[in-house]
Amino acid sequence: MRRWIIAGAAALAVAACERQTAEPPVDAEAVEAEGAGATEHLSGFSHEISQDVSGYYMPATPVEAGTWRLTNISILPQSDMAAWEGGQRGDVYGPIMIEFDDTASPTGVNELGQQHHMVTARVLPEAYEITDTRVRFRGRSPNVGMVTLDAELDGDALGLARRNLGSSESPVLTGTLTVGDRTFEGQSFRWWMGD
Repeated sequence: MRRWIIAGAAALAVAACERQTAEPPVDAEAVEAEGAGATEHLSGFSHEISQDVSGYYMPATPVEAGTWRLTNISILPQSDMAAWEGGQRGDVYGPIMIEFDDTASPTGVNELGQQHHMVTARVLPEAYEITDTRVRFRGRSPNVGMVTLDAELDGDALGLARRNLGSSESPVLTGTLTVGDRTFEGQSFRWWMGD
């Protein structure tokens, strides 16, 4: 019996690692991209912030492009930004990442007992700029394609959300997200500190 459990777990691990291509985006609320604007030409990595902006930024409304659903925007502490900007880069985590679930993939149960999709895509930065009032990002994933974000950061709302440990439903980040050839305007995100 133990061998079957191990074999099943190994098969799930391999399936989770496989890259799958998504169908062309079909979300009716998205508009065709006319160019990613300022983020299309964004280059380099920089941050100039006076408060802790680290945490998860959860979409207030669903953002889907084909089978890919946005799960969160993750921003790491300033020390991680400084390390990345200093040339210490990996291929698993970045100081800002945008994560998607493949809704066509099988589901599993995580350590908290929550269901999740087994195939995910993490978009790491090719360029970013994070300030007290704005978050700009450009990255690419083989699965999802080009992803850009140009959003205003509300420092007061973020401060309140942090004091309330993320229980505030007020948006702290609002702007335009482009996924592949689809643009999602007026997207808002609430802050969550994570588990």
